Amino acid sequence: MSSAQAAGADGEPGSHEPGSHEPGAPEPGRTGPGAPEPGGTGPGAGTGGPAAAETYLRLKAESELRQRPLLSGPGPHPHRVWLAAAALAAVGAVSPDVAWQVVSEFESAAGLRSGNLGPVLGSVRRPYRAETGAGRQRAAQPTAVPVGATLPLPAEREGWYGEFCLLSLARTDSQAALAVAARWAGQTRRAAGARPQHAPFYQVGAVDDRGVSYQAALWDMGVEDGRDWWDCHLSLDPAPPPGTQWLEVGPGAQGQRVRIDLAAPPGTVRVVTEPVPPASATTRLLDQAGDDLLGLESAGAGTSAQLEGRIRQVIADLIGSGTLRADDPAVLRLSGLGWRLGLDLGSGGPVPARALPPAWISLLADGHAHDGPEAVAPFAADLPAIGGARFALAGLRSAAGGATLHVMASGWDPADHRWLVRGTGPAGRPADLSLSWRARDSTGRWHLVTGMVWGSTAQTIGMIKMYLTPPLHPAATALDVIVTGPDRQICATVPLGWAADAPRPAPPIPPIPPATRPGQ
Repeated sequence: MSSAQAAGADGEPGSHEPGSHEPGAPEPGRTGPGAPEPGGTGPGAGTGGPAAAETYLRLKAESELRQRPLLSGPGPHPHRVWLAAAALAAVGAVSPDVAWQVVSEFESAAGLRSGNLGPVLGSVRRPYRAETGAGRQRAAQPTAVPVGATLPLPAEREGWYGEFCLLSLARTDSQAALAVAARWAGQTRRAAGARPQHAPFYQVGAVDDRGVSYQAALWDMGVEDGRDWWDCHLSLDPAPPPGTQWLEVGPGAQGQRVRIDLAAPPGTVRVVTEPVPPASATTRLLDQAGDDLLGLESAGAGTSAQLEGRIRQVIADLIGSGTLRADDPAVLRLSGLGWRLGLDLGSGGPVPARALPPAWISLLADGHAHDGPEAVAPFAADLPAIGGARFALAGLRSAAGGATLHVMASGWDPADHRWLVRGTGPAGRPADLSLSWRARDSTGRWHLVTGMVWGSTAQTIGMIKMYLTPPLHPAATALDVIVTGPDRQICATVPLGWAADAPRPAPPIPPIPPATRPGQ
């Protein structure tokens, strides 16, 4: 691709030779801060190295250039070279800088040939990548306390009144937010108009035991689609300082307030940390692709076919670059899952059920369930550090089709990896291979995280809504939230002390003053 030059590390135009790397940056494929270990260390590991993977990627780009390349398309990867670069960089087969150079050179050349200067100008800006490992600041420990109280709200327009179901309060020294399930609970008069399409947006505040006031703002409500519940966050500004004993949130209808005891002893949450066998980055990538397949299949019959071609291309890139062999157990396992779903992933065929992870077997059996309880569970759990990050669990709302788990994160921001770690799926879900999330309820039903939504403002940036599928079993009384890293796994068992989905009584209607007669 000598017809186009790409920007170097300092923003100046320059070329990149295969096998070269910047001073101080991890060598392609080398384990280190910000660079995952190369995929494949077992009997199915590939024989190629970083140079072979880079050569494959550049040849793929040259091949695409000869076929009138398409620079935009469905999914998070706008073209074939981007998908190959993201897959090889995610598993450490090539360095992020090599992947970026190849993609930018390809887009520049394709843009010049087509007369479209957009890709040419866009390729000179290096994409931002979040710092990981040793280059990241020490993560603050988030803590959470359960609340489990409902704040009724006064009637708004057209007589509709709502309520905030306060699940848990999560905070660090610099931010604090309440996990909230909000809804319209009823109407005060029969002639009221249609229910509003947006979430109840009544302004409340907070005050602590020292008389300090806090501004409270509702964020992260999502689209205005008239749903029954909105999972959102009520931020507190500033964050309550250490030593604060309690907070009162309100006022709601008739001046009601909810008191939150910040000095209460921690609940009975069992947290276990144990080592796990080391797994290569390619294994984690392909296992995540299997989770994506099952998550889409759970959302609707046949929707997993959206990923069929994309995952087949990822497998072909990993094998073609010499990163792993075609008989790698992860390839055979994923291909066997595809066979059970009626998909052709290009390698392998049926495999025995014992070769599949327990979570996949559970999803194959219960993926289309629609029997979740309509309730909330206001639990809280502070997790130990894993992969340089820290988390606090801050409650859950269950619905018939799935569940929403609230988490506060510190030191883990896969959303800021931008272009490089997007998933294999059609949505922009981060494909951060350092950590994976799953859950298993007390009946043995497994649940996958099919999406994450991060806080949209500075006060809630650490808050994450994780969407679990399939729904929780109606007989479940506890939930294991499992976070797995490259070398260890944390399992937090939280109680599902359901707060029933019972509408609150309507606030009293203010009396109407008697009409005055003329002359009185």
